[in-house]
Amino acid sequence: MLRLPSIFFACLAVLFLLVPDMAAAQGKIPPAVIAVIDAQRINRDAQALKTARQQLEQFRFSFQSEIVKEEEQLRAEDQELARQRAVLTPEVFEQRRQAFQAKVIELQRRIQERSQALDKMLGGVRDQVTKEVVAIMKQLSTERGFNMVLDRAQLQMPVADNFEITAEVLKRLDQRLPSVKVALPGAQ
Repeated sequence: MLRLPSIFFACLAVLFLLVPDMAAAQGKIPPAVIAVIDAQRINRDAQALKTARQQLEQFRFSFQSEIVKEEEQLRAEDQELARQRAVLTPEVFEQRRQAFQAKVIELQRRIQERSQALDKMLGGVRDQVTKEVVAIMKQLSTERGFNMVLDRAQLQMPVADNFEITAEVLKRLDQRLPSVKVALPGAQ
């Protein structure tokens, strides 16, 4: 009984060795020649993404400064409204409270819109970088003969250096796309 499983696995192993050659001979799927790329490293180290993140942080900082000033004004207005509560009629107080609440809601809306605009801008930069990375991988595929690229994060085991293309992709990406100009949100 123990002999049957080992024969089965031996036949299965031989079959897997022959299938790629049979498939290629019949014009079917070619054998996989794999390269590995570290997408996280590309995202972290690509010069275009670094400069775009720096520009976006400057926009975010500038906008945050504006928001802090407006929040201070709203706090002062809220304190003044609280002080006036005793001297105002309930109707007038309610009108001013609603006007104040409308200002708070408007500020929150602007904060959310600006944050979404910044995120969208970074997404656009990432799309540009991704298109360039894909073009570079196609070029490398022709040069080196691989026909499949896997992301290092998806792999469960270490990869030999001769499969790794990340450094070459980064080098070419930084040459082709050293930076991306990011326009200030709302400034057309």
